[in-house]
Amino acid sequence: MRRILIPALLLPLALAGCALFGRKTLSPYANAPSLVDVAALTKFNGQLPLVTIPQGAQNWAPSVKYAVAEALKINKDAKFRVYVTGPAAAIPSVSEQQMAKLAPEAAAVADAIAADGVLPGNVSLGASTKLPHVPTPKAPEIVVFAK
Repeated sequence: MRRILIPALLLPLALAGCALFGRKTLSPYANAPSLVDVAALTKFNGQLPLVTIPQGAQNWAPSVKYAVAEALKINKDAKFRVYVTGPAAAIPSVSEQQMAKLAPEAAAVADAIAADGVLPGNVSLGASTKLPHVPTPKAPEIVVFAK
């Protein structure tokens, strides 16, 4: 009797953990941001880079488009800051010259963000060798923040 009782109790438990292929859990809130995303946005509001584009990167547009879309799901009035950053040189003008090479590409990133549905007034440009909460890079790069 005991041999029949144990499998009879364990079989439903084992089958409960299985799911059919292609089966999805439906949510009453389609495309709603997850609680993890909301917590990250509130905790790191404008402090962590949304996208980092290293110097010489060719195909940054899909990453920027995806990141902007995800940020807009969380906050439809999000503000984006596009910074050119780089290592600090002994002579400040050398740092400026290195970062100035990325200025046209940073402007193109800002234009791409505005083209993705963000109001132009919610996109700003800047340059700095030190950005809060971001380690200093070894080479110039473009960093996009969302707030």
